[in-house]
Amino acid sequence: MQASLIALLILASIVVSSEAKASLLDAPLSYSAVREVVVDGHSYTGKVFHIAGKERDEQEILGIPEVFILDGATEKGRAIVPMTRTFVEFSFPPVMIRLDDPDLKKTRVADENINGVPATKYYVDAAAPDGTTAKGFLWFSRRGVLVKLQGVVISAHGHHTSVAMILSHIEEGPQDKSLFAVPEGFTQLPVEALQPLLSGPPSNGRSN
Repeated sequence: MQASLIALLILASIVVSSEAKASLLDAPLSYSAVREVVVDGHSYTGKVFHIAGKERDEQEILGIPEVFILDGATEKGRAIVPMTRTFVEFSFPPVMIRLDDPDLKKTRVADENINGVPATKYYVDAAAPDGTTAKGFLWFSRRGVLVKLQGVVISAHGHHTSVAMILSHIEEGPQDKSLFAVPEGFTQLPVEALQPLLSGPPSNGRSN
């Protein structure tokens, strides 16, 4: 499938803190927040729910509500379409595995305030074995939450995709574990079956 939107939503979700030898999605606190993701100028705003090791992202894409559940322990995700009671499973792209490498160089840039949250800005430049690279800036709160991201993903063929993300209305507290599981009775489909819903808008399209 075209991995553009899926991979970039993951990229905006699970890059690890440069000050911790942590696994993907391993920010220690549980919280919910509003997340805006911008991919090549197309904006997607929805809710995010986080517990250590897992994350749930709720988005509306092309007018269709979708849910992404990410599992750092297995390095896999599930894309769920509630209206059709279906889901697909996908592996994290290689660039995410590279970003998870504790030996990846991350350069501290400055301390800043993001929507009222004290954060530290870092620069990263990561190259994956498949030739994909990701470079840009990450802002982490003092508790290890990725509160902002701005960068570009470059495919092995040289295609540039800009991506940005910012969190707001962060609320710390326990999250219902059922949020991080596929509901009972949903049918698993091959990734190709949901490609039209997961690929994002066409190049000349517009989103909310």
